[in-house]
This record gives sequence, C-alpha cells and structure tokens, in this order.
Amino acid sequence: MKEYKGFAPNEIFDLILEWAVIPTFDLIIEYGDEGVILVKRKIAPYKNQWALPGLRMLKGESIDATLTRIAQQEVGLNINPKDKIMLSQFVGKFNTENNRQDLSTGYLIKVSDGNPIVLNKNHFSAYSVIKQIPTSNIGAMYKYYLELYKK
Repeated sequence: MKEYKGFAPNEIFDLILEWAVIPTFDLIIEYGDEGVILVKRKIAPYKNQWALPGLRMLKGESIDATLTRIAQQEVGLNINPKDKIMLSQFVGKFNTENNRQDLSTGYLIKVSDGNPIVLNKNHFSAYSVIKQIPTSNIGAMYKYYLELYKK
C-alpha cells in the first residue's frame, strides 16, 4: 500500500473540500502553570482570530503521530502523545473554501513551560498564553474546547 506523507496540491485539495469532511485535530496545550497556548491565525478558516494549534491528519498517520506533528510544526514543542486526554469533537462548517466542513477532535496535552514556543510564522501572526477564555475574536470550536477544559 502506498503511504502518503504530505498535503494534497491545492487544486486537488479544493476538490476534496467540495466532497469530503476533513479530519482535524486541535490541541489545548497546557504550558506549565502559565496557562494555555493560543495562536492568532493568518489563514482560513478563522483567519485573524485566536485559535488553538491544530492541523488536519495526513494519510498514513496515526493519531499520536498527528498530535506530535501538530505540536512540533505549529508551536515548536515536543510532546508525549501517550499523555493526551481527549476532550470532545466538534463539527466546523465554514463559508470559505468550498463550504469546508471539518470534524475536529480536541485533545489536552501538558508540557513544561521551560520549553520555548516557536511559532509557525506561515500559519500564525502571534501567540498568547492565557488563563481566561477570550470573549471575542476566537473561533467557535476553540471556545467550545476551552470551555470543556475549564470545567
């Protein structure tokens, strides 16, 4: 069986978005005692809004490999995916990109605050470590996961 290890070219991904639901994973990364890492997105969906680090699963990946890749590629952190705690799932429907629909799974991961955060500058313009959930300028699915985390 052929193993796929990358993102589909844009023209193919546009077709996928037209016909399929995209499996994505979003991480609540508890950064020591400081709080949770939020990132400000540069790309759709949720462009210019606060979000949790997250990406879609690539064909051939396990869930643990996907979570590890997300933490490393999006915020430069090494995690132990065996310590993950599944929070819930959320169906995101967007008016962008062929009416994209994602099935997101949210996980809680804890890391030491001694590890430096290295932001993916292609995806994010800023980050913040927060203790309070923002009341505005945050995507609905991220707010949902943060509210579950705070319970």
